[in-house]
Amino acid sequence: MKRLFAGVAIAALTITPVSAQMAEETQAVAPVAPVVPVIASPEQTAPEPVELKPLILKSGTPLKLAVSKEVNSSTHDAGDMFGLTVLEDVRVSDTVVIPSGTPASAEITWRTGKGAFGKSGKLEFSMRSVELDGQSIPITGDFRQEGEGNTVATGVGVLAIGVFAGFITGKRARLPMGRELLSQVAQPLEFAPDGSLSPSFDSESAMAAAVANTPLGQCKAEADTLSKPKKRQKALKKCYKKRME
Repeated sequence: MKRLFAGVAIAALTITPVSAQMAEETQAVAPVAPVVPVIASPEQTAPEPVELKPLILKSGTPLKLAVSKEVNSSTHDAGDMFGLTVLEDVRVSDTVVIPSGTPASAEITWRTGKGAFGKSGKLEFSMRSVELDGQSIPITGDFRQEGEGNTVATGVGVLAIGVFAGFITGKRARLPMGRELLSQVAQPLEFAPDGSLSPSFDSESAMAAAVANTPLGQCKAEADTLSKPKKRQKALKKCYKKRME
């Protein structure tokens, strides 16, 4: 029994110093400070703003158009405007600046109706503008359309009925709906990075400059200088009666 108590006592003495040592080591370990994330200042993290440059549509860029409604030498006269539609998107890089479906217009600059002895009707017309965002963008392109002649019928008529052959007429010049025509942008155009027309674009000045470069425009400008309305109107009619080569 005495040996048992002695063993317990020895064990107690042995354990006590170890516990004390562990306590001392625990106290000796320094507390770990919490990790505080370092937040960079706004000047360091904010990326520099990227300056987006305007988009420039070059002069001479092609446009594919289609006639919106039939035009012919029987129903239209010189000075009449008629409508067209842009068939394909026009892009600068990957940005659409003139979408398909945009309306456009052309002007008949000279016209003759179908005549006697098989003479066919003739139309000459020039592209004028594309209507975008409420603005008129000048475009160019000159065309001539003639009706199909009737020379065979005229020859037969002359042999058969002489002077009455004059009643055998040619065919009218006709532009059917959907007829495709090519045009070009008349002047360089500036667009915003999102593809919208630049607010600085002056439609009135751009159109005036484009028309002024044409023979018809110059003739009309001279007619507008006349002070008397009747003379001015007469001069304007003459501009359309003579062909502007």
